[in-house]
Amino acid sequence: MIGGVKTRPISVVIAVRNEEASIYSCLQHLADQDYPLDQFEIIIIDDHSEDQTGALVKQFIAHHPSLQVRLSVPEHGYSKKKAMESGVRMSRYGIIATTDADCAVPKNWLSTINASLSNEYSMMLGPVLQLPVTGFLGAFQLLDMMAMQGIGFGMLAQQRPVLNNGANLSFRKEAFYEVGGYDDHQTPSGDDVFLLEKFVGKDLKITGTFDRNFLVETKSEPNLKSFFHQRLRWSSKTKYYSNPVLISLGILIILQNLALLFIYTSLVLVEKKEFVRVILLLCKWLIDFILLFLVASRFKRRSILFYFIPVQVIYPCYVVLIWILSQLLRYEWKSRPVHG
Repeated sequence: MIGGVKTRPISVVIAVRNEEASIYSCLQHLADQDYPLDQFEIIIIDDHSEDQTGALVKQFIAHHPSLQVRLSVPEHGYSKKKAMESGVRMSRYGIIATTDADCAVPKNWLSTINASLSNEYSMMLGPVLQLPVTGFLGAFQLLDMMAMQGIGFGMLAQQRPVLNNGANLSFRKEAFYEVGGYDDHQTPSGDDVFLLEKFVGKDLKITGTFDRNFLVETKSEPNLKSFFHQRLRWSSKTKYYSNPVLISLGILIILQNLALLFIYTSLVLVEKKEFVRVILLLCKWLIDFILLFLVASRFKRRSILFYFIPVQVIYPCYVVLIWILSQLLRYEWKSRPVHG
């Protein structure tokens, strides 16, 4: 029992590839959970890493004999989805919790999942943000992620879940098999969003906890190259969305940012009615600021709002450029070339 709530066994599944810089820290955060050690297992699926990831996992296992930790390397397939599917199949318990190797989960992560994923729900969403950042690139990523979190949990509050993040996700294994597991789309990411679409399609109940004490923190991308590769990977999956609400939301976001680009251009080239265009621009910025302020306040990240205006200026260019390039270019993920 924890806080009067009966503990249930949980399987933590993590797919890894070339994560030697972070995997040990991730596992240590799991070892520090305020949850009985005999009530959870950790399954690491090593997607054919080319570094010391596997060796570090073995080292961790040797140093933590009281933990239930298993390491597996799939014989076939080179994708995160196949690795995750393998981990779910290996799991012993009925509740599956997923995170990423470059993440730090809070000490109460498993106990919160246990208390919140009640029998009436099939999936539970949790917040994910970057670790405290410095510099413009880090601020840009954090503000972008805060916007996604605000939209995702706002839609969930209206019983229209459209976004989630596999770095802080849990679900019932029986429901996972009921919907047919992960999708078959040939994309390097999207295992989380496409699984959510399947749950929504089956009318399974979904809950979430937008609490800073349940926040999973991840690393921001260190340079422009890795940042663009990550965003191209994320954007490449949009063509496969089937949830009409998510499709409509995506179209609305693209149209909004195209409209902002038009306003920017017309402010420079057209001398008439500048006042009207400035008012439209400021109204859009105000709406965005309110959303980001609410998320930043909840997670005590208000200082990042210092970067709000410079990020807003370039954000429409970024959204439109990434959307176009993700449909056209090959890019790299974990040292593997990928086409969206």
